[in-house]
Amino acid sequence: MDGIHDMGGFEGFGTPDFAPEQMATVDQRWVGIAGAAMFALLRSGRTNVDAYRHRIERLDPTRYLPIGYWGRWLAAVEAVIVEQGIAEPSEIEAEIRDQGHDPARSAAPPRLAPPVALEARDNTVGCIRSVDRAPGFAVGAPVRTVDQAPHAGHHRLPRYCRGRRGVVARVYPAFTFPDTMAHNGGEQPCHVYAVRFAATELWGPGADPAQHCHIDLFEPYLVPDHPRPDDAGTVQR
Repeated sequence: MDGIHDMGGFEGFGTPDFAPEQMATVDQRWVGIAGAAMFALLRSGRTNVDAYRHRIERLDPTRYLPIGYWGRWLAAVEAVIVEQGIAEPSEIEAEIRDQGHDPARSAAPPRLAPPVALEARDNTVGCIRSVDRAPGFAVGAPVRTVDQAPHAGHHRLPRYCRGRRGVVARVYPAFTFPDTMAHNGGEQPCHVYAVRFAATELWGPGADPAQHCHIDLFEPYLVPDHPRPDDAGTVQR
């Protein structure tokens, strides 16, 4: 889905605030509760990670931008809780009022504890699957990404690499297909590839010609690419 969440290559949003040393820590209690609620719902079989992401993608940009990474996941948890009848919207709103937060503006959303116990069902949370067909591409194969969004709704093809030419650098096992998982269309597993793109292919001639970017892409996003005679050993658009 195209939207504010797909910010690769966008300008005007400032320098990303990235602190690797903080990735493994939870410095606010509500973050831990949000994460626990998210995984509890996954284990219960009530949703899946791709459907979660699709809910996040549908957040209004005015809410999406200020609430941060875990705030977005908490918003998705709230949506599942309402959809599944675990709690009413009024209960969530009351919790927000009690905690004194406005989720439309706050960077620290309120805690939310699901009001019922969620027992794990006999389902597979992991995404790797076995398929009885060989990968469609081998390491070293020249490929090109499709030049538009695969369809309306959730997908994992970033805007900045559509219609670009690269080379398969690694072949992964088959994974459940996010495009169908997010829309209750079943697993439809397919192979995933790490595709190596020249920086100039993605960002234009102003990029460093010595740099490359590897992007993990599902097989339906790729088509064979046949180098043109004028390529002279380089990857061009």
